[in-house]
Amino acid sequence: MNKTALITGASRGIGAAIAKEFAANNYNLAICCLNSSDKLFSLAKELQKKYKITVLTFVGDVSDYNFVESMVDST
Repeated sequence: MNKTALITGASRGIGAAIAKEFAANNYNLAICCLNSSDKLFSLAKELQKKYKITVLTFVGDVSDYNFVESMVDST
């Protein structure tokens, strides 16, 4: 069974550290941020290459119900 973690605020700081830890433990990821999309996409590429996992990226506001619903449905 594949495991997937959805991590908000994943472009930097604690969110990025959490994403790296889950990736190192063989989780596929759905990561999102609001403002730092370049950093988010860079992190996704790094983790895909290093750990051979699937990483979905989303840029949007987690206080927006429609955005969150779409992100969860896509994941």
